[in-house]
Amino acid sequence: MRRVHRPFFLTGFLSAAIVALAPLYVSPTQGEPLMAEVPREQANQYGAVADRAVDALIKGDAESFRGMLSPGTIKREQRGADAVDVIINQRFVPFFRDFSKMSSRSQAFPTFRGIDAVKGIGFARSFTAQDGTDRFFVIFVLKEDGKLTIGNLLLNKTFADVKRGI
Repeated sequence: MRRVHRPFFLTGFLSAAIVALAPLYVSPTQGEPLMAEVPREQANQYGAVADRAVDALIKGDAESFRGMLSPGTIKREQRGADAVDVIINQRFVPFFRDFSKMSSRSQAFPTFRGIDAVKGIGFARSFTAQDGTDRFFVIFVLKEDGKLTIGNLLLNKTFADVKRGI
């Protein structure tokens, strides 16, 4: 297993990050089929949660997206819980505003975080914007206290970026 030392960010922009200083672990190695690392049933279950979260952002429904966030991630926001709303409304919703079509390609990979070992699955996805450009993002779905939640959303990032610790 490859250990990538990097803060667990709710957003890909350091200036608007929600930071929980636990390392992010990424287990797939280069060249391995990613879905083989994650049981299909679990990937489908976690993927449905990621789909609902992304759908909320596409619709501009910040409140629904916030309701899906990991309570632990919200608690760890150093600037207070109100900063979470700012990040959602000023970073996440605008990122998905000009959504046109979701790519059929999605990479799933297992993750877990530091001390509390919250297990989850990261999904590297992309969509085509209305201007024809591709936009990439990685969304992490965690199982926290028996409930599937959104632990993180990295904008303008790919699986390769996460794997390299960028």
